Amino acid sequence: MDLDRLAEFARAARCGSLKRLSQELGLPQATLAARLKAFEEDLGLELFERSARGLTLTQAGERLLPSAEEILDSLRQLRGELREAERHRYRSLRIAVSGSGLPLYLGPFLDELNLRYPDMSLELLDDSRFSIEDGLRSGAVDIFFAAVTRDFEIPGLTKTMVAASSQYVLLPRSHRLANRTTLSVKELDGESFVLYPRTKENSIRDFQLRNLKASGISYKVYESETSPLFYKLLVPIGKGLILSPRDMMDLPPNTVCISLTDIPFPAAPCFFYDRASLGEETEAFVRDYVIFAKEAHRREHRAAL
Repeated sequence: MDLDRLAEFARAARCGSLKRLSQELGLPQATLAARLKAFEEDLGLELFERSARGLTLTQAGERLLPSAEEILDSLRQLRGELREAERHRYRSLRIAVSGSGLPLYLGPFLDELNLRYPDMSLELLDDSRFSIEDGLRSGAVDIFFAAVTRDFEIPGLTKTMVAASSQYVLLPRSHRLANRTTLSVKELDGESFVLYPRTKENSIRDFQLRNLKASGISYKVYESETSPLFYKLLVPIGKGLILSPRDMMDLPPNTVCISLTDIPFPAAPCFFYDRASLGEETEAFVRDYVIFAKEAHRREHRAAL
């Protein structure tokens, strides 16, 4: 959806005539009439009834107008927040991540940040060195990303949820359930599950064990000292399945990742920081990343429409 045309639609609805809209925008009536018509054709909806008296919203137009104004208000607010964010310059960031692969929206955000601040020092750390609490309280980490259950809290540390998430199971492509689009946990009765390796931060492992125990199914667990970077490779060679608190973007060969419909204790991608020792870079990251993630989510929603 073209946001410029959406704005013109909202203004046309307020003006009630092409003549007034032309005067407000300083554009010819013919140009505006053609744009509004093209916008309607793009949506496949008739938004205005046109007569000698001016423009009157149709039922479809009346339904669209409140949502259009909400989107445009959010866009104005976002632009103001982004202008405010531009006043800050990043010098260094230390980000820790639990699990393999970058969390939702973090990769594109860091790409954009590096383009704006190419001299910024950036450290990406995994959970083999620090737990969430130890990393943040020691000052060795500025931001710690982890997918955690809703009741997961650490006193004195701030948790911010990035987005709602589904839970998944990773299984071999040869598995009897591999052709499904969703699965119930109950259908995994009797399976063996590969546990996340023991690291300094156990949130993923705790998520797996807690849900297996609460599921009511019989199961086996496969323990190993495999690196978190490679433990997913144990699935295609038949060591077991993996419960994941979020979608896996980097699937191992010959595996599929399927959404679970009834996980007992769902998790969501979050990031943690220590508000008591909030530095300039961390404060800016919290603000800028939340803005970026909101806009990325809006773009995905608009694309779905």
